[in-house]
Amino acid sequence: MSNPLNPRNPRLKEIEETFVLIALLKSMRPRQWAKNGFVFVALFFDGKLLDPVSLARTVGAFVLLCAMSGAVYLMNDLSDIEGDRQHPTKRNRPLAAGKLNPKIAAIAAILFGGGSLIAGFFLSPELGGILLLYLIIQIAYTYWLKNVALFDVLIVAFGFVLRIAAGVVVIDVQRFSPWLYLFGGFLALFMVLGKRRHELVLLGDDAGKHRKI
Repeated sequence: MSNPLNPRNPRLKEIEETFVLIALLKSMRPRQWAKNGFVFVALFFDGKLLDPVSLARTVGAFVLLCAMSGAVYLMNDLSDIEGDRQHPTKRNRPLAAGKLNPKIAAIAAILFGGGSLIAGFFLSPELGGILLLYLIIQIAYTYWLKNVALFDVLIVAFGFVLRIAAGVVVIDVQRFSPWLYLFGGFLALFMVLGKRRHELVLLGDDAGKHRKI
């Protein structure tokens, strides 16, 4: 009879792999993927919700944005593991808590980020360009701009504008108003500022140790 605690036990290995996949998925923040719903703005306001081709292309753009977002979240957590460990809530994230191997997270970030870029250019050259711009901006945000007062908020808000643009370029737009870019940008800015305020209240006097304000 095999020892269930034997590291070579197939069942134990299967359980470990399942936990790794769960930790990886959690690190990719699927709850945050709802933000990519902004890609459907053009489809809705252009009256093409019932057009199967436009709907399929927009859903495809949504999936690719989710993959890219997941890669960016992994990259963000990899860049600030030690800082997250000092944070009252972020310390529970899989990477900060030691539940996910950084090498696995890095490989997943490359695969999801690179895969979404390739598929994006295949679906639409313009969409591929938007995904590339989004990735570049997020890299700059993660490593340089995250702690720059106010500018970090503008970067995050601009990400929502890019999501709207992604929805525009994958369909044959006829009635979409450019004013929706402005509306979407201000709405996103309001949401991000609200989130920042919540972080400041949560951290209290320690806020300055985690993010410049």
